[in-house]
Amino acid sequence: MRRLPIFAFLGILVSIGGLAFWFCGSQLAQAFPLGGPGAWGAWAWATALWVFPLARVTLFRESESRLQGLAFFLGGLGATLAMLLLALKAVGALLGLGGWYLPRWTPWVALAAAMLLVLMGLQEAFGPARVRTLRLPFPRLHPDLEGLRIVQISDVHISHLNAPGQIARLVSQVRELKPDLIAVTGDLVDGPWETLRPAVAALRSLEAPLGVHFVVGNHDCYWGLEAWLREFKALGFELLLNDHRSLRRGRAEMLVVGVNDPTAERLHVAPGPDLEAALRGAEASDFTLFLAHQPGAYPLAEAAKADLFLAGHTHGGQFFPFPLLVKLFHPRHFRGLYREEGRPIVYIHTGSGFWGPPNRLGVPPEIALFILQRA
Repeated sequence: MRRLPIFAFLGILVSIGGLAFWFCGSQLAQAFPLGGPGAWGAWAWATALWVFPLARVTLFRESESRLQGLAFFLGGLGATLAMLLLALKAVGALLGLGGWYLPRWTPWVALAAAMLLVLMGLQEAFGPARVRTLRLPFPRLHPDLEGLRIVQISDVHISHLNAPGQIARLVSQVRELKPDLIAVTGDLVDGPWETLRPAVAALRSLEAPLGVHFVVGNHDCYWGLEAWLREFKALGFELLLNDHRSLRRGRAEMLVVGVNDPTAERLHVAPGPDLEAALRGAEASDFTLFLAHQPGAYPLAEAAKADLFLAGHTHGGQFFPFPLLVKLFHPRHFRGLYREEGRPIVYIHTGSGFWGPPNRLGVPPEIALFILQRA
């Protein structure tokens, strides 16, 4: 029963990759005579940008070689090129209505532009996370919660692709913000515990007076969740696996609730999101913080009468132009801050790392700092 979704996903992936390979190759080859060396070079580029990355990533899923990193980089370049070529086709169609036509070599200009964009995105992906500070007013906030500092990191996707010192720098940035509470909203790791354990060691320095609270993301479930949960507990994290923690600050009572990702149930590694279990034994509080990985958990946060709902998962699209596409799958809560009268304040984190292509063009990695205020 577990194999069908995997094969279906691979079938869709290969189908899209095949179409993209044909589209990019045919567009680049049109600048040269059929069967000439230029045309062969065009198809070689298409192979490098689509066939190699797909084959490498699917057949060598857990590989730590540099070829795996190259495959992700080229895959990002291929995806960016395909989007630019589609845009060129649309522009060409409009110009054709007026009797104007783009030169046949224009797709090669698109390839050069895609390279430039991907290199810019690469620099963002490996650069320091940007801190986004939000002062959130709450009408009935307890006086002892005034000024409470909550830091959220999400979708760090620690893997062999991270640059040396990258995770330690992220931890240092978080510590500099002097958080009272840290929320880690899933997808912390993207690889097996046996090989990535040294890479997560820097997370031990994450500290806050009210704790470091972790909820499971879908990628955490792909790599041996049980081993990773033991590691996170050893690092000092509070594991909110359909669970809650009651905290006190001064005379104020604060409730932190976390639910599992649906992927955990689908892969049979843990129960799915269960609000009843998460709230079992919880007492009345002055403020409720609700944590989940995916924005789709918002109805659970609303049912829990949460004051603030934090999630991630979308990466904000991760790199241009994909925010336009990813938003179609998350039309209600996609990226950033959402406020509706009488409902929980929502923040969807754009991710502190990257997944797949090392590219964060237009959507830099972030750390979110929330400062609670009385309205």
